[in-house]
Formats: sequence, structure tokens, C-alpha cells
Amino acid sequence: MKALLTIAALRDLELAAHGMDLISRAGSASARWLLANTPADAGFSVLIGPGNNGQDALVCAQQLQDAGRVVQLRLLPGDPRHDELAARFAMVDHQTDGHWQQVIVDGLFGIGLNRPPDAAAAALIDAANRVPGLRVALDIPSGLDADHGTAAKPTFIAAHTLSFLADKPGLYTADGRDHAGQIHTFDLGVSQPLPTSSIHLIDRRSDLPMLSRQHASHKGSHGCVAIIGGCAGMAGATLLAGRAALHAGAGKVVLGLLDEGIHVDFGQPELMLQAPAQVFEQAEADVCVVGPGLGQSAAALAWLQQALTVDTPLVIDADGLNLIAQSGALQQQLHQRQAPTVLTPHPAEAGRLLQQSTTAIQARRLPSALQLARQYRCTVLLKGSGTVCSDGEVCSINHSGNALLANAGQGDVLSGLLGVLLAQGLPALAAAQLASFSHGRCADLALQAQPALLTLPATAVIAQLARILNQPDD
Repeated sequence: MKALLTIAALRDLELAAHGMDLISRAGSASARWLLANTPADAGFSVLIGPGNNGQDALVCAQQLQDAGRVVQLRLLPGDPRHDELAARFAMVDHQTDGHWQQVIVDGLFGIGLNRPPDAAAAALIDAANRVPGLRVALDIPSGLDADHGTAAKPTFIAAHTLSFLADKPGLYTADGRDHAGQIHTFDLGVSQPLPTSSIHLIDRRSDLPMLSRQHASHKGSHGCVAIIGGCAGMAGATLLAGRAALHAGAGKVVLGLLDEGIHVDFGQPELMLQAPAQVFEQAEADVCVVGPGLGQSAAALAWLQQALTVDTPLVIDADGLNLIAQSGALQQQLHQRQAPTVLTPHPAEAGRLLQQSTTAIQARRLPSALQLARQYRCTVLLKGSGTVCSDGEVCSINHSGNALLANAGQGDVLSGLLGVLLAQGLPALAAAQLASFSHGRCADLALQAQPALLTLPATAVIAQLARILNQPDD
């Protein structure tokens, strides 16, 4: 589990390292990496900005030139250093057209950028993104928000980012992963302990609890998961959640379907299909999941109200969240619950719960997850690129997963998986983190095995859960 530092924390670390020439160290680390990881005959186009990031890039460029590489500096128009730099480097240009070298190094703007790039900078970033070549960002891609991961238009698109001092949350969530590429972190020899951080990256299975089972166990030892949903036309969502719960290790899975015309899942006959009233009357579930395929009918509202009264851990997904967003009474009922509750919104659902736009949620994913957790006294799993989990005190960003999961039914699988982990006794935050990590890992391993794969249906993820959920790191 890796600590991620906000801009404010990084500034504190820079102050603690007062007296160390961090610019020289960052530039030297960058040059060493570039020399070791690019072809010997590759030249470099280095984008030089006006601030410290530009100073890092200048040190890097000088050392690349000293090593015998071809170096072209790309300056912003009107840069007062032009004549001085033209005396030191053979190629200094402030035009966006013309010949570019094979490697493009971004040293325009660092973590201090708090506005969209101006027209001149935008033109240079656009040009750099269009030309073929290997793109490498120094510290953070220019235009990317280091705290929140939102990308200005345009933002430098890197294949590699050389991150200085520590990693930043924005590299791993929202637009971060599409712009930062592979992250390489350099501490620059700073020996001071990292500032305490409430944000962490989950990037290894060993970051999370392993699951174990005794030989003398039975179906009652591994939890009964009840899933309420499945209105007419949407029963598939509930069946997916149920199948996921079964394959993730539940001893027993009971589905309370609003569509009472379905009596068996012929593809997974182990699932028990009942009416919601029967599920609540029997009261045998260790965890209740409500929302997959629930709909927003009067009956759906009544069964959600019933679920909120149950004194067991509760997962609320999909239309369960939408109903809560529409009802102050349900919000009050949720706030008064004593048993653990996990909300699993995608950004649009989170926006409804906080009465904000989807864009506003995506612009501040970590603060939004924290606010949801505190406002509703729940653990929150905010879906998306770099899923954010929060209990209202700390946040984590999930590093597993890829675009193979961008298809219908994945949220249902995730809710079923999460229900199992709660039923087996994991604390709510750990269960949310392990569910999101394992779900994403299925896609990562699938892409590793078949690099040309474009999608991974929910049923294909379910088939992998039993094997992957407790699989150690490579």
C-alpha cells in the first residue's frame, strides 16, 4: 500500500528538504532514466516551461546533450531565456511545427499549475501529442491536476511519467491513468519521512487481507448473502450479482426477486430464488445486497425501506442509491443505521446523492467519496477509473482494472462480490478495497493473457473470481 501525497503535503516535504538542490536531483534522475530507457541514437525534444518543472527539464536536457544525444528545446513564445539557451543548445525553437525528435520530454508545467494552459502552451501540448514518438512527462503531465486527476484541454499524454519525491493521487484516478502512462517514482535522495497521508494506492494483493478456511467447515461457515432486486425486465442484474457471490465463496446465496415469475437460474441452479418477503421472513442472511435490477417502483421502495431496518451489513447499489437520493426519509433511515453499510455509486449516482453534477463529482473524486461517507455515515466505493474507497477518514485509490470492464453488468458483479466479503467478516473498508481490486485484477490478467482483447463480459469475470480472489501477487 503506497502513500499518495497531495500538493500541500509535497510542498511540506520540499520545505523539509530545504538546502537540498531538488531541481538538480530531479533533472539528473530524469536524464539517467531517459539514457537507460531509450535507443542510443534517439534524439530528444524537451518542452521547457517557466517554473520549477522547466528548470528540472533544463538540467535534464543539458545532461542529455553532455552525453552526446541530440537535444532540441521547445520554448513558449516570448521566453526571455531564448538567447541564453540558444548559446548552449544547438536547437532552440518556439514554433509548434517543424521536425520533432524521437523522444518528447514534457517539462512545461508541474504540480503548481492551477488553471488551463494558455493558448500558446495549449498549442505546444497539442503539437507534442500529435507527433509520433515516445512521450515522457517530468513529475506530472502538463495540464493534469495532481490532486484530483482532472485533465485540462489539452493535457500532455505520456507513455511514462517520472514522478518526483512521491506519487500523487491525480496520477491514478479520473483522467490520470490515460495521461500519465507508466509511473516511475524517484525520491531524489530525500531522507525525511514522508508526511502522514490519508490517501493510499492499492496496487498489490498483499495490501489487503487474505482469506482462509478451516477444513472442518460447511456452507454455514462462509456466509449467506441475500440479494434484493430483479424487477420485470432487469432480473439479469440480480442473477449476475448472485452468481458472483457464489463464485466468490458464499456458502449460500438467496435472491429476492421482485419479478416472481422466475423460479430457477438454469445456468446457476445453486442459487435460491424467492420472493423478497420470504427472504426477510426467514432472516437467515449474514449480509443483504439491495439494488441490482431493483427499479424504482413502489414495491422497490418498500423493500429498500425493509432492507434498511435489517441489523446486518448492507450493500446498496444502483436503483437503491437512486431511491435514497430522492427521499429525505430514506436518507435519515440510512443515517441512523448501526450495522455497516457500503454504498457503491458510479459518478452519476454519487452526483444524485450529493445533489451535484457528474462533472463535479469527477472533478473531485476523493473529496466526493469522503463527503458521501461522512454525510451518510457509510463506507463508500466510488466507481470509475481509479475506484475510490473511503470510510470518511481515509481514502484509497484502486490501481487494478482497465477498459475491458466498461460494459453492462460489472457493477452487479462487484456488489455480489462485496457482499460475500462482508459476509465472511471483513471490515467494510477492507471488503470494499478487496472487492474493487479483485474485480479489476480479473481484467488485468485477461488483458495480459490476450493483449488484443477489447472487452470482458460480466459473466467472464464471474468465472474467474474463485481463482483470482485469493491469488497472491506474482
